[in-house]
Amino acid sequence: MKNILQSIGFVTAIFAVFGIVLGLLAYISGSWAQSQLITDAEGAVEFGPIFIAISYLQTAVIIFFLGPVLAALVGGLLGSVFSNAKIALITGGVGSLVGFYIMSIVALGLLMLSKGAEADQAFSFGQALFPMVVAGIPTAIMGGLISALSAALE
Repeated sequence: MKNILQSIGFVTAIFAVFGIVLGLLAYISGSWAQSQLITDAEGAVEFGPIFIAISYLQTAVIIFFLGPVLAALVGGLLGSVFSNAKIALITGGVGSLVGFYIMSIVALGLLMLSKGAEADQAFSFGQALFPMVVAGIPTAIMGGLISALSAALE
């Protein structure tokens, strides 16, 4: 049981680190887009906020799409630790699910910090919660299945 909990913690920690890095990149790109399209743009009052909203949405989608990719990479490594595919499936799935939610909360939270007053058309953190919860499901499936496959090969 200790090995399982440590493995879940390991997967979660990797996702958390990714969340911090993705969040910092989202903050930098969100701030830069606002300065280019709203603050420093003369005459782009109508277009700027709409483009910022689209870029925020696309950033969130990228964060969500990276979840299953990261789950597959970590799951492949994690599965080699276990000789039982069922335990690897559960560990990889739970670790990926919890880790994805932590990664997404951190990354989206930092993205929201970059949102200025002029970017009022961009979504709020609360509006991103339901898609984030749903995106966690394929991430957990990917992490669990890849972990089980990797364990079965050992």
